[in-house]
Amino acid sequence: MKTVLTVYGVCDIGCKKPSNEDMILLNDVIFRDGSMKKEFDINKRVVIAVADGIGGLDKGEIASEMALNKLKGFLEKIPDDLSKQELKEVFDVYTQETHSAMSQGMGSTIAGLFLYQGKVFRFHAGDSRIYLLCNGGLARLTTDHSLRESGGNSDAPANIITNSLGGGESAFIEFAEVEQPFLKGNIFLLSSDGLHDLVSPAIISDMLILSQTKGTEAAEKLLVLAKDKGGLDNISIITIKVEENEV
Repeated sequence: MKTVLTVYGVCDIGCKKPSNEDMILLNDVIFRDGSMKKEFDINKRVVIAVADGIGGLDKGEIASEMALNKLKGFLEKIPDDLSKQELKEVFDVYTQETHSAMSQGMGSTIAGLFLYQGKVFRFHAGDSRIYLLCNGGLARLTTDHSLRESGGNSDAPANIITNSLGGGESAFIEFAEVEQPFLKGNIFLLSSDGLHDLVSPAIISDMLILSQTKGTEAAEKLLVLAKDKGGLDNISIITIKVEENEV
């Protein structure tokens, strides 16, 4: 048997916004306004990410595309033998260069996973999130860089973010290795706030468990739920299942 990642991504304008400022990266493909399914070998170099543009209309669209294109370009060029600290430094350089390249009033969140040397590293800036369903329980691996969460102000609106690529004087990326990422049955979920602002963690967990047991596409079901609740923002969802296939 061979362990693989089955990845499904969907990026949707939602019900209220005039344009889609979200974007998805599935290693070699960047897209918005659509869906895609891919399979990856866990021993290959793979990057999967979602970006949520800030700035309105064309500025947000350009920002999310820039964030993912630059990330893809950075990670394609690195050698195969970097240490964890050296890899973190690559992400730090990417963050600063991308932040500096964005024009005034433009920015983007980002959240993703990078498979490298048989390990999985998570990274994020802003309020796009990474979840992990493991052994039947859903854990959130990221804390929103927002006034409410990382700022500790529980009364603040959830959408006031304190860190992003562009959109402020400085930026940083949170970077860490994921422990035991390839346990059979694990499902990662990456999302923009168009999903998790409207759909509760309990419902997200239920949909992922259903997907795990019945083979349904959780991302499409979650998209429908978010739109049924008003679809107030653009919606991006990526599910990443750890599965075993016959060689």
